Amino acid sequence: MSNATPNDLDARREHERSKYVMLASRPGSAYGATNHGRDAIAIVKRWKPRFVVDFGCGRNACITELRRHGIDGLGVDFAFPEADINKPMHETKLVEGVADVVTSFDALEHLLTADVIPVLYEMGRVARPRAWFCFSICTRPSRITVAGENLHPTVRPLTWWVETIGRVGVVNATRAGGRFITGRFK
Repeated sequence: MSNATPNDLDARREHERSKYVMLASRPGSAYGATNHGRDAIAIVKRWKPRFVVDFGCGRNACITELRRHGIDGLGVDFAFPEADINKPMHETKLVEGVADVVTSFDALEHLLTADVIPVLYEMGRVARPRAWFCFSICTRPSRITVAGENLHPTVRPLTWWVETIGRVGVVNATRAGGRFITGRFK
């Protein structure tokens, strides 16, 4: 990982990715293994989805848990080999309209601010019409750093996130169950 601050978007993306690859590759590292969506399993089950796509899945704990409940799905992550799809969240290459539910738990704040809107559009693209979404988003800097750099490049208040999500083809984006933002895509 370079100490230089990359200027172009692709270089900045790769710079961010290198932090997570380093964390994931440390022997015995559990980084990315926490199921940040565990408290949302009941919400997702209530929607009775056939297929869920989890964006920024880390080591894929949420999809693994959903599969135990008979719900199929795929996890997308650009750094963790346990993900079903090892791609950036803005270019999953998934078929359009495949997901009944789209989730992302404590992952969107890890995006570069320039990637937030493209990722939200990608989520909407892979979602079926009127598909549900459930997100949790951390609104403070990460306690973990790599080479002195924070892991949350997009630290914004929850109101900013709800407004931003609401601008990208959703019927509504509201807080539900305390820490979750839920709604439906158009």
